[in-house]
Amino acid sequence: MPDRHYLTAKIRSYLQALSPRAIHTLLRGLEGARARGSDDPHLDLILDACLSAVRRDTGIVLDAAPRESWLQRLFFAPVEDMLVGETLPAKERGRIARASLPLIWTWISRDVAPDRVAQAVERCRRLETEPDEVIELAVSLRRNVLLPMEKALAEARADDRVHQKTSMLLGGERALRDAEDLVAAFREGGWLEALRESLPERLTEWDFKPGSPALIRIKAVTDRHPDERALVASVVLNRVEAPESMLSLAAALAGSMSIRKIAESRYAVFAEMVLSEVERQAGIACGDCSNLKLSSAIDAYTRIVKMLDRQFDLTEKPAWHKRVAETRRILSNLIARDLELATGNIRRLLVVPTLDADGEPQIDGALLDGAHRGVMLVGKMRDAAENLAVNEITARTRQALDQSLEIKTRALLSALAEAGEATRKAHLVAVDIAIELCEAFYGKDYADQLRRSRKAALTPKPDARQIAS
Repeated sequence: MPDRHYLTAKIRSYLQALSPRAIHTLLRGLEGARARGSDDPHLDLILDACLSAVRRDTGIVLDAAPRESWLQRLFFAPVEDMLVGETLPAKERGRIARASLPLIWTWISRDVAPDRVAQAVERCRRLETEPDEVIELAVSLRRNVLLPMEKALAEARADDRVHQKTSMLLGGERALRDAEDLVAAFREGGWLEALRESLPERLTEWDFKPGSPALIRIKAVTDRHPDERALVASVVLNRVEAPESMLSLAAALAGSMSIRKIAESRYAVFAEMVLSEVERQAGIACGDCSNLKLSSAIDAYTRIVKMLDRQFDLTEKPAWHKRVAETRRILSNLIARDLELATGNIRRLLVVPTLDADGEPQIDGALLDGAHRGVMLVGKMRDAAENLAVNEITARTRQALDQSLEIKTRALLSALAEAGEATRKAHLVAVDIAIELCEAFYGKDYADQLRRSRKAALTPKPDARQIAS
């Protein structure tokens, strides 16, 4: 019999050449063979290697997490590509809010299958329980609670009073509907996993051209499972490089660029996923986010909306048109408000700051962040203003910033040359902030000129006696 270490090395070498989803498929086949009582002497060896590979590729570093969370995180692992971290304005079938997962877990462990969950959690907490065993526990628990979950949700659909109670136990109607999607994804896990395995890791516009393998596969699966079209669309959305390409997919599947025909077809859900992305990006932008995240959200939003405006007529589907129009309104209001504040923020910011008790300049962080946000938004609106109702305020703010930045920066550079030793540090901080803002507004070439002026202002001037000699 070959050496065990040699076999293990060969198996691991083979598994490294497989995609994560191929390993999952192999794992399911091996588990099925073991359940049927296969006497293959190498079965357990291959199964162990697959489990180790799965643990690496789940994206969940079990050893670094509290043991109590291992089981819960692995239980929900099959729907990882359907999760959405932000709260959408309305529930979108196929997209599960990440915030709903703790609520669903609590419902399962308290009301659906408390004994099974308690036993699995207790085993998971044992120090001798290996991570691979936790994966097996999660798979087993998922299989054992599926039927009780289906039964509870079916009873909720059949009786209004039970529906109200179940919604309350889950923490709200949104979590209840997310639980329904979760159950559907667990129940249809076999063909969903096969779909994932058959698609490229990243999907582009080229993958949705007529006759492409990805398009043919997506259409075949959607037609075979019409009741779960939303789950297919959610899986595909997670794979696309650009969400707006889902519109091309919807048009290709429906055989028409007409929004009305797409909406009336069985493939409307693919276009609705794009609308949910429009709402998601608008929600990110209007939330409490950093300037970097706001910039990214505006870019993503405008890419999708530009494609909608240029290639489709949303007025053919009033409900869809209303959804996009609402995002335009709230995003335009947010940007207009921030642009209104931009000039005032910069004027208040570009002054020599006072020193604290330790002699350090005191900078208002919120004011600095607001100034950078205003400059960033003016730049963004050069391309995005046509998609939002901010043309007038953008032009007005750009002109005001042009004047304010130029005047304030030159004044600070002039004052720097005359600054005494005690206040020079504060002057330098103000000048450096001004140059950063000018670089964002005017570009690097102009900022480099200002940096040369800064260096000249710091160069000591010869006194009169040196000049005379």
